[in-house]
Amino acid sequence: MEEPKKKKTEFKLTAVDRYENVMQVFVHECPECSELVPVVGNCLMCGTSYAHKRTIEDFETGFLHYIYECGGCPEEERKAQKVIKFIEVVDENRLNVRKNLVDDFLKSGGY
Repeated sequence: MEEPKKKKTEFKLTAVDRYENVMQVFVHECPECSELVPVVGNCLMCGTSYAHKRTIEDFETGFLHYIYECGGCPEEERKAQKVIKFIEVVDENRLNVRKNLVDDFLKSGGY
């Protein structure tokens, strides 16, 4: 008997970066930890996709720091980071997206 495929969670949110630039961010469920994280592209140096490693929240500013690593580069060049603050409520099903993101972060062990 085949297991049913898990529905892929992916949606777009409005966020601001550290420089107060407004941007659209695609968010998806991390395949490793099931946390909702921004989608990032591939490493510019080697073309390998970045893997989410951890999330840190700055409670003073409200920004979330998403830490990613590239598996194809030398260890000292592997890290990437996305620092954003979500500012949008998406729809009735996701009325409290930021709270859900923070809850996911805390459940994953945080820090």
